[in-house]
Amino acid sequence: MRLIGERSVASALRWILGLANVFVTVAVLFTGLMLLTSLVLPDFAAGFIDGLSENDNDLRPLLLNERATYLAAFVATLSTWWIFNRLRRMFLAVNRGDAFERANVGRLQAVGIGLIGVQVSAAILVFTIPEGIISDLDYQVDLGAWLGIVIVFMLAEVFRQGAAMRDDQQMTV
Repeated sequence: MRLIGERSVASALRWILGLANVFVTVAVLFTGLMLLTSLVLPDFAAGFIDGLSENDNDLRPLLLNERATYLAAFVATLSTWWIFNRLRRMFLAVNRGDAFERANVGRLQAVGIGLIGVQVSAAILVFTIPEGIISDLDYQVDLGAWLGIVIVFMLAEVFRQGAAMRDDQQMTV
């Protein structure tokens, strides 16, 4: 099996990311709708959270804690959507045989920013999600994930130098 081009590994990964992107898009729309609902109709949003956590509390005004939960969930799903779309565009460039194009530098930096959004929203979710929805929540800083983010930004610089070398090579006769 080929790594680049039509019917290649990169093409298959791009297709898989596209399929996963459909589900992530639905999640972004749902979490965005819930965030908007929490701002407009706090009683409905509080009832939704209470229903998930199986609490028997009366419908109460939505607390800042629960709004932060909706916001963090929205940021996490939006960041995931952002990452998937940037990776799909990078795989398209790889399929065309132009991995070191200048646009991929920005795409890799955008992936790094998206990964930061996922990590920050995960930390916020652990501290704001009401008890009973997920049991045994214990936040620990994932050093591997943060190291991966640093590596993504480092790879962006490698791609920047690769793009500069490619441009120099194309100017050489």
